Amino acid sequence: MNQKTLLGSAAVLFALAPVGGVAIAQETGASTESEIVVTARRREESLTNVPAAVSAITADDTDNLVIESTPDMVRQLPSATLVNAGPAYSNEISIRGQGGGRLGFSEGSVGVYRDGHYSAGGGFGGRGLNALDLFDLSRIEVMRGPQGALFGRNAVGGAVNVVGRYPRPDFEFLGSLGYNSLERTQVEALVNVPISDNAALRIGGFHYEQEDGFVTLASTGEPLDLEETSGARATFQVTPTPQTTIRVTFENFENKAPGFAINGYRALRTTSAPLDPDPFVRDMNRVGYVNINENSGYLDIEHDLGWADLDIMASFKIRDAARGNEDLDHYLGVVSAAVDLISAQSETFDRAGLIATLTSPGGARFDWLFGAEYQTNSSEVMTSASGSAGPGAGLRAQLRTDSSVEELDALAVFGSMEFDVTNRLSLGLEARVQSDSKDFAFDRRRNQPESLTTEILGVRSNETWTRFLPTATLRYNLSDTSSIYGRIATGYRPGGFNTGIPADIPGAGDLIPYNPETATSYEAGFKLGLLEGMLNVEGAAYFMEIEDVQIVTAASDTVPAFILQNGVGSEVWGAELAMRGRFDLFGGRMNYSVSASTSDGEFQSGTMAIIGGSLTDLSGYRVNRTRDLIGTVNLVYRHNIGAGMQAFGATSYQVQQGGFENAVNSRTLDDFEMYDARIGIDAEHWRFTIYGKNLGDEIYVLQTVGNNDFFNDPRTYGAELSFRF
Repeated sequence: MNQKTLLGSAAVLFALAPVGGVAIAQETGASTESEIVVTARRREESLTNVPAAVSAITADDTDNLVIESTPDMVRQLPSATLVNAGPAYSNEISIRGQGGGRLGFSEGSVGVYRDGHYSAGGGFGGRGLNALDLFDLSRIEVMRGPQGALFGRNAVGGAVNVVGRYPRPDFEFLGSLGYNSLERTQVEALVNVPISDNAALRIGGFHYEQEDGFVTLASTGEPLDLEETSGARATFQVTPTPQTTIRVTFENFENKAPGFAINGYRALRTTSAPLDPDPFVRDMNRVGYVNINENSGYLDIEHDLGWADLDIMASFKIRDAARGNEDLDHYLGVVSAAVDLISAQSETFDRAGLIATLTSPGGARFDWLFGAEYQTNSSEVMTSASGSAGPGAGLRAQLRTDSSVEELDALAVFGSMEFDVTNRLSLGLEARVQSDSKDFAFDRRRNQPESLTTEILGVRSNETWTRFLPTATLRYNLSDTSSIYGRIATGYRPGGFNTGIPADIPGAGDLIPYNPETATSYEAGFKLGLLEGMLNVEGAAYFMEIEDVQIVTAASDTVPAFILQNGVGSEVWGAELAMRGRFDLFGGRMNYSVSASTSDGEFQSGTMAIIGGSLTDLSGYRVNRTRDLIGTVNLVYRHNIGAGMQAFGATSYQVQQGGFENAVNSRTLDDFEMYDARIGIDAEHWRFTIYGKNLGDEIYVLQTVGNNDFFNDPRTYGAELSFRF
């Protein structure tokens, strides 16, 4: 899609239908829309007042629509696509074409936050959201475009902040039971208990168990993609003085899910002979699963100094995860009687963080914020391949154990100020100085018979990067509810170290480290509040320049591993539109939201990468993960039926078209259209719904890795009963 076509598409989008955000902020059981408050600039303000492209998925959206996971959430967002390399823990969000260059243990291109705490890091689930993140949810804030000034590292494409519910002064008990067509049983419970006039405890948990699946074993027909997930959270909040609030949260998350080989469809062996007979049938002799155990803690202290609000946020995360008994010969397509390769991987990850901010009280002509942040984490990863490799020397080279330790220390200071130049015109300035230091140790050992020579490869390295990340925004208020804005913003993704080191190409050692990438975005947009809040329309157009762009490639033809390499740069441009509102219909209330976006981009002249052992010129190739069209239409209708009850129905349509999966543009992204629906009855103390997900049974490839295709989930349907007191 060339630039003229893109601009034409943008014009059509603006002319035909304002399209939309994803926020249907309707209180459960109510018929009026409430104002959506977000913290997109690290302070609470109305969504319509933020001079940037922001979406909010509320708790009512997740209840009314069928939003249960990261893939469901991503399909609701303009300019967002899902990056998936197999298991659910590898899910990652790509926004505005960023995130096409990624590896399992590299830094993401979108910052991930929990209640303002940085929560990303590591390879087993450290790049997206898990089921516990979506439990007892208040809203998900998605900031599109670089957010380097206030949110820092990794926020090249944007930032995602998940906001949970806090303890309340009233007693509350919530619970739900669910069952779906995959024999998935869902149990959730939560209680909020006031302890005193100024203290409360909120504690809850869930357990999901799936005993059937879409993928079966060819030899027996038994289901393979079974899953078991549980989570628990306890939050204690106390207000010792009217000026001070202290909140402490501890949570545990456990997950057992299918590994790479179960998820990956391999149509052909390397000999071109058939392998898997069907996208959801596996011809394999081993079944591997992933086990993740994660413990996290959060401390929030909020204190009103009078002249400023002081917030101190501390957090930690400890994760132990492993996948084992993976059918590596199936993944490689070398299935034969003489070959039985087994893959395994484990990670021990720990992270600690501290953020402190001072914020002006607000309401004045001049608002300001100042903050400092410290993050440290350590990731120890061990990957091994063992078993019988047969007579081939190439396969024997796969029998090895790689171990790596990467440690990060990151320090930053940041701040912002907004000044009302006139009653209508405001100037905002933001900036961050970010310094990241990484220590890296890597060792490789050959797993060969003792009669053969054991080779050892060792790498020790240290890198430090410091970046200044400014942002400037100019906003003009057309009215109390409408504005236009211009924004220049920057973002930064740290560099790192490749572990899939290809030793069979010249200068392989030079490919171990890769450098950071930085982005500068130019954005213009508008936000219109019309008909006394019954209609909100917003739109944005942007142009982004990325320097030292990180590109993922298979550098070698013989070593099936991916690495990141830096290119000169890339350019991405696009447009987004959003509309949400409500109106009365047949005695009830219809809430709706519509969204659409289009994007394109190309690698700059001189951008080179080693692909398949050869230096390849990527100049002019389309940036992967940009799409011609991403659109969503959501409708939620409610009608009183008497006795304090409401009947409701909700439907969601999602579409994505165009684009490429890889940098060399040899694999196109599949187009798809999906439909979800939910209907039910909502009473004061209970709610019953039935739902269908992917009702058209649309099947498409999410990503192809090493000639293994990873698909979306086919159609499911189920029922849920919930209650509240």
